[in-house]
Amino acid sequence: MKRHFYFFRHGQRDGIDEESTLNEVGVAQVKKLAEFLSDKNIEVAYSSPLRRAIDTAKDAVNHNPDVKVIPDDRLIETAFGFWYAANDPKQQRINENFNRIKSCLDDIVTHDKHTNIIIASHGGVTRALCWACGKKVGDVHMAQCFHFTLEDGKWEYVETFDPDIK
Repeated sequence: MKRHFYFFRHGQRDGIDEESTLNEVGVAQVKKLAEFLSDKNIEVAYSSPLRRAIDTAKDAVNHNPDVKVIPDDRLIETAFGFWYAANDPKQQRINENFNRIKSCLDDIVTHDKHTNIIIASHGGVTRALCWACGKKVGDVHMAQCFHFTLEDGKWEYVETFDPDIK
């Protein structure tokens, strides 16, 4: 069975605290993201518990009010920086963050049997999710979405959607 996963970063927001909300540009970005996802038959949404990510997930699937948004603390953003030498403490923290995010994805893959799943999070988390599926990405734009499929244990990158609203 082929399963579809859509990883995306929240829309633009004002502020950086846990309760920061989408601003006018962010709302427009997520509206375009929702249009992109509208024919994807999304069944379930996972999200960072931070408000901007939860709001993005809810608004991205507003065409289907039956979609449940499930917050997961492992999808919270963290500073990723660049890769360092293997014994550098900064690299060890990056590895721990990656493993935390990958464990979330692994649990979703193992325990959630839906075929069309979204994961709303943050730039670094989205980058790590893509990396876990075998695709290196650079900067992740606001509300940018990466579509992957998983079939017989093999990840395949399908496409990227970028609302391109700044």
